[in-house]
Amino acid sequence: MKTLVIYDNTGYIILTFNAPYRVPEGGINYLEVEIPVGQRVTSIDTTKAPNVPNFEDIPKTDIEKLQEQVASLTQANAELTSIVATMET
Repeated sequence: MKTLVIYDNTGYIILTFNAPYRVPEGGINYLEVEIPVGQRVTSIDTTKAPNVPNFEDIPKTDIEKLQEQVASLTQANAELTSIVATMET
């Protein structure tokens, strides 16, 4: 998805917009970038020409972390149940 990133001369991101948007004219710095799935733009490297966006992984939400814990506990419970069942026979 194309995203408009507005940033200052140090590379600090001021705003990001998803389509539809109007491309700025004049004295505003901007980039149109493709943001990879699961990542976000953290800053713009203004030391390179043309300027380059810096990406990082989007951190997992608390819900995602809890879902992983539930899945792990469910698997551990299934393994323990299997062990107990084989001990009883």
